[in-house]
Amino acid sequence: MAYEKLDEALKTLNRRQLLELDTCARCALCTDLCPVYAESKNPLHAPAVRSSRVLSLVNKRLSLWARLLGPRLISEGELEELAESTYHCTLCGRCMEACPFGLETHELWLSVRSLLNLLNQTPPRIKMLREMLRENGNPYGLDADMRLDWVDYTGLEEAPVKDRAEVAYFVGCTTAFKAVNQEIAYSIASLLNELNVDWTLLGEEEWCCGSPYLLAGDREGAREAAERNVEALKARGVKTVITGCAGCFRVMRWEYPKLLGGPLPFRVIHAVEYFSEHITSGDLKPEPLDARVAYHDPCELGRLGGVIEEPRIILKVLTTNPVELPENGLEGRCCGGGGLLQAVDDELRLSIVDARLRQASELGVEILTSACPSCKLTLSDGVRERGYNLEVLDLMELLARQMGL
Repeated sequence: MAYEKLDEALKTLNRRQLLELDTCARCALCTDLCPVYAESKNPLHAPAVRSSRVLSLVNKRLSLWARLLGPRLISEGELEELAESTYHCTLCGRCMEACPFGLETHELWLSVRSLLNLLNQTPPRIKMLREMLRENGNPYGLDADMRLDWVDYTGLEEAPVKDRAEVAYFVGCTTAFKAVNQEIAYSIASLLNELNVDWTLLGEEEWCCGSPYLLAGDREGAREAAERNVEALKARGVKTVITGCAGCFRVMRWEYPKLLGGPLPFRVIHAVEYFSEHITSGDLKPEPLDARVAYHDPCELGRLGGVIEEPRIILKVLTTNPVELPENGLEGRCCGGGGLLQAVDDELRLSIVDARLRQASELGVEILTSACPSCKLTLSDGVRERGYNLEVLDLMELLARQMGL
């Protein structure tokens, strides 16, 4: 083992994070709230155990005792178990919300993934995903000229790609390339057309927002993606960027300024924020339906992104019978679709979403909505695999439907 490389990687953890690891390893109060541990019951997947494993490496190599008596050896098995623990996590932030000490565990787990990346301990399928990102600008390995195929598939008549526009719709990879989500893009575009907004797509110039890079521990790759997308948007004079993807929203709004070292020259908002304003103003007047409709909070939009009330504003005008799921808002239950978990343990992802679907089914929900393509993909997979009798729609799809678009 290259211990010099290991020691340098461990030194990337700052003092605050070392204190957080020590505090977390001694607590474990959040364990039962972790969606992964709740289903797997594997101690390695518990947040406190993950912290203790990282802390053990630090203590063996960099502690005062290590400096006085000499650093101790680290086995390959220890690093493999840390990788197992770190990537069996949806990065939902629920442990952070529940933490009695206010620890920034979401940032901490991302830093541990960066550490594993430096040590070449990233799981093989995550490495493959990262390579496809670098080669194709998206995590699916598809050509850039396929980014607008959804326009033809959905039959959208107006999908502008302009040189200048006030508003840009940033579609995102999971919406553009995954068939189950392409109606989300159609719906947002149709609603923008309905409002006569001066808007544009980036077309082939849109790259992945960079979120998968961060989830794979590659901050440099995320920075490059941020630079490329920001330049494409600046070149068009865009003032507002709308995205229907919770992951794109969180990364562009909260991570881009940190990656690029300053504020963005435009505002980034989620589609539910944008269209809830137009519902409140009376610009959009959807026809309500009588079905029992529930909204599932995406972790990256709600707990990690701060957008909680706006989806409920929309839901209240879409149905006369809204249903609030248990474990909602800041305490929202993860669907299992985050953190690249699907790439390392898809069966566990389906077990996690099954727990959420049971909650909706027991409440007699007929239409389950969300505001995240990854959530819709996971909820839809769960309905298909486990045979639930409910319809899964993105909130923007339901809004467009009730507008007759």
